Amino acid sequence: MDTVEGLKNENDCFLTLLWRKSKFMLIFKLESQTTDEVTRIFEILQNLIPLDIYKDLFQVILTDNGHEFFDVNNIECIHSTGEYVTHLFFCDPHASCQKGMLEKNHEFIRYILPKGSSFKNINQEDCNLIMNNINSLCRDSLNGKSPYEAMLFLCDEYILKKLGCHFIKSDEVNLTYDLLKY
Repeated sequence: MDTVEGLKNENDCFLTLLWRKSKFMLIFKLESQTTDEVTRIFEILQNLIPLDIYKDLFQVILTDNGHEFFDVNNIECIHSTGEYVTHLFFCDPHASCQKGMLEKNHEFIRYILPKGSSFKNINQEDCNLIMNNINSLCRDSLNGKSPYEAMLFLCDEYILKKLGCHFIKSDEVNLTYDLLKY
């Protein structure tokens, strides 16, 4: 788990969650880089995903030491019951290499929104569009399959649909700035 920041003088950023085995990434728009916004996303996830599946998908989370992740209980617990279901671990300080696969996926975001881009006018539908294009990109490391296809081994497609995910044919994947031009 990590965040991707827009312009420094703006609060908007993205929360990203990556499953290492499939390289599948979720992207959520945060209005500010705060624990409250991260908690809001986990509440959404817990409401969308049946509890037994949520427990399977979110057993362990590795993140950096960003201040937005310091409310550990709101990440590790089911909000409605207080049950601990997730184990949150933090990378060593200044060791982004410990989550290198996620950093690589962030490069795909930067193909579409280069560093210094504003995220102010980006909404969750735009995040879903970015996410779906990245997750539909075939990877040599997945034997020519996409992260979306690989994620289907970890959960049913109806869960992905609930999260706003869908597959894009490989010849229609767009990882350029033009993706968000309407």
